[in-house]
Amino acid sequence: MQINSFDNRKYEYSRPSFEGLTKLMSKRISTNPEYLEHLSQVYTREQGSVGNLPKDLFELFRSRSSEANAENIKKVKDALNDANMLLAGIEELKIRIGKEMKPNSLINQFLPKIAKINIQPERIPRIITEMRKRFTPDKEVLSVFTTKAGALLENRFKEIGLLKQTDRVQLTYIDQGKYKNTFKMRLLDENDKDIIHPKVILSFKSPRSAMEQINVLLGMMKKYFQTIKPKEYLSVVTNVLDHASSKVVPPKEKDLYKKSLLEIYSKMKMKNEEEKFMDLIKRTMYDEIKYNGIGPESNLTQFIKRSAGHPMTASDYIDVFYLNTQNNVGLSEFSDKALPAVRRKINLHKYGLFHDDLIMNKNNMVEDRVIDYGGIKPLRGMEELSQNGIARRYYHKISQIQMKDEVKTQLKRVEYWNNLYNSAVKAEIPNHKDILLALEKSRSLIKPEYWHLLSDVKASL
Repeated sequence: MQINSFDNRKYEYSRPSFEGLTKLMSKRISTNPEYLEHLSQVYTREQGSVGNLPKDLFELFRSRSSEANAENIKKVKDALNDANMLLAGIEELKIRIGKEMKPNSLINQFLPKIAKINIQPERIPRIITEMRKRFTPDKEVLSVFTTKAGALLENRFKEIGLLKQTDRVQLTYIDQGKYKNTFKMRLLDENDKDIIHPKVILSFKSPRSAMEQINVLLGMMKKYFQTIKPKEYLSVVTNVLDHASSKVVPPKEKDLYKKSLLEIYSKMKMKNEEEKFMDLIKRTMYDEIKYNGIGPESNLTQFIKRSAGHPMTASDYIDVFYLNTQNNVGLSEFSDKALPAVRRKINLHKYGLFHDDLIMNKNNMVEDRVIDYGGIKPLRGMEELSQNGIARRYYHKISQIQMKDEVKTQLKRVEYWNNLYNSAVKAEIPNHKDILLALEKSRSLIKPEYWHLLSDVKASL
């Protein structure tokens, strides 16, 4: 029942001298975690560094010497990398906490949500994440980690000249997601006033520790279901469902939840069925790694920045500045009312993407901004758009055709579509293959009742 680490297959990469890791990440979306993981091994000069430091932080040590600036930028990034090595200890501690936890104390309280694994399997990632959160140490222990990491940053920043001797760094735990912990970083002067706008350190969980935590949790579930007696289990299920809130278990669906839990219990008593049930959870969580974690989120942030255009400050997506794929760390803006008002909304659909976690977890939205890029996925059937800039551009052009009258909108889109098609199919224009791909995908932007007017349909009649 172990979730194994990523395959260590070797990939052949070409490394254009004129492209860096950041630029490569910004060009297209990859859903191959192994490819993203190994990119930093190919682009050795960057040492996993993606993006740049925030401007307000850079201004604290900026000098006329470009060499000195480059050296200090490296020192700041190294400080963030080293601080995260301390913060990563939280995830290792969670593994120990999980192993020492009694299965009954955790599983009993989660039975209503475990029932949803059968009823709503799309909620598996959310359910497993909530259960893993119970491995989190208490605030006092978390404070030990943040204090040590904050002290390291403070000392390094003073050495660089980024902070005065009377200034300090305050690091506090915010929350955790599927594959990262977040910490608010404040640079404070002697009067405890913010020197710059607060930032967020993104401490990504390593694939190994994340998988180990899932394995510990699955082991607890297996032990629970295989040791509890039928009569005791039935009594626990009845009691839990009777006392569950209507939000967790709708009264009309209580029998459905009970039936689901009894089915799960039965499956866990049979080796083949137990393996199938556990495999469902493992496969679902493994699939989430394609869209969460340091590699995918480095890719997503740079792609969206490039596609949506700068600056991100005025958009409804928080700006993520620096990430390091080797050290599992990132630095983003902190979303609060002090930031400029949102004036521009980023439409992921025009890039062939949607934000799955935003649908399932409204906490990913703070002060009208999306704060978490994890869980952004290709729209079904639109994967090519996230990988083809030319096709994406023409798809967007068609989507932007808007008239006051819907009929006129559709006819105008048909007209533009046909003009492109007639030129592309004859290879009369550059990038005709990419344009034909855009036309294929943009058919969804034209209502079916107008499809008979499209040139490819008329040609087949």
